[in-house]
Amino acid sequence: MKGRAYQLLRSCLGDKDAPSARSAFIYARVIMRARVVPEEITPALDDPEIERRLEHALEEILRRA
Repeated sequence: MKGRAYQLLRSCLGDKDAPSARSAFIYARVIMRARVVPEEITPALDDPEIERRLEHALEEILRRA
């Protein structure tokens, strides 16, 4: 789905203008776990593999948090 990877990645930061330290740390862990380059994740991206990796990383990390 177009833009889903972008939404998943941004979901770790929350809705605030400046992310909290916890949100920024989770964001960094998701990036490393999913092996993605944040600059390449745009609203126009449509890559089911990246979406799957981000979903898996988020589930794993948030389950432990």
